[in-house]
Amino acid sequence: MSMLGKMLGFGRNEHYDRAIRLFDQGLYEEAISAFERARSVPKCDPLTERLSLFYTAEANANIGLCAMKRAAWERAEFHFRKALEINPHYADLHFNLALALRRRLQYKEALEALDRALRINARFAKAHFHRGLTLYASGRREEGLEAIQTAVELEPGFLTEAYYKGIEAHQEGNFAGALEALETVSVTEVDDILFHYRLGDDLYRRGLYADAIAEYQKALELNSNYADIHNHLGIAYSANGQPEQAILAFEKALSINSRAVEPLLNLGVTLREMGQLQRAAETFQKVLEVDPNHPLARENLEAIRFQQAA
Repeated sequence: MSMLGKMLGFGRNEHYDRAIRLFDQGLYEEAISAFERARSVPKCDPLTERLSLFYTAEANANIGLCAMKRAAWERAEFHFRKALEINPHYADLHFNLALALRRRLQYKEALEALDRALRINARFAKAHFHRGLTLYASGRREEGLEAIQTAVELEPGFLTEAYYKGIEAHQEGNFAGALEALETVSVTEVDDILFHYRLGDDLYRRGLYADAIAEYQKALELNSNYADIHNHLGIAYSANGQPEQAILAFEKALSINSRAVEPLLNLGVTLREMGQLQRAAETFQKVLEVDPNHPLARENLEAIRFQQAA
């Protein structure tokens, strides 16, 4: 079961319960329909409605990722836009939308999406790199190289043979060759980090929390500048009964991207579980400053206020 589903539990609405089960099985289109039915139930409570919207966005994002793997760029664009209608504060969604747009040669729109991602997370190395590639492909080569250089400074893993080959080709006036080489960097050279990250996610889903922690740490040893990986490390620490380490991991994620919703939320939940109610409330308030309608942040904040008033 998904983490948020476990946190809140079933029983609010039969269509919502079914939708969560479909979501956890990876049946995202069916889940979207079930979440829509859950929202249409007479007297649907506000929290169930908000959660249904949240998961609808997640389902659309997952469909978009599957479509990109099949090079179905138009379908990917459609579903990423659907997700962003609900969750406009997620840098990864804007980034993935940009990838789909670029593959459709819609460079202006792709750059706008990347700029939105970077306004949310200015240290998003892959977004800087793909902004550089998009500028380069559209003929704005010097600007493109500047953006790629920013990415390299944030992510030294991009400094590879393919990178140097691309720079050399550019200097020789072989712009097509330069773009081809730099494309290879963006696709392959951070695979070791992603491998450990995804393996950690898989181990976590299987309940092997200590092993998941080890894989996330391996990824961060290669580059510690990934807020998402620190966030997942914190989740694994929490599941493994190590809340103090979880808090440190969430705080590290937030030191990289102070407006990242997920580590803020997870930090708040962990603090609340540890009885640090005032600090937890302040953290949930920060979530609401970024996403005023976030259902879990609002519910937790209201519950803490009730506890404090009792």
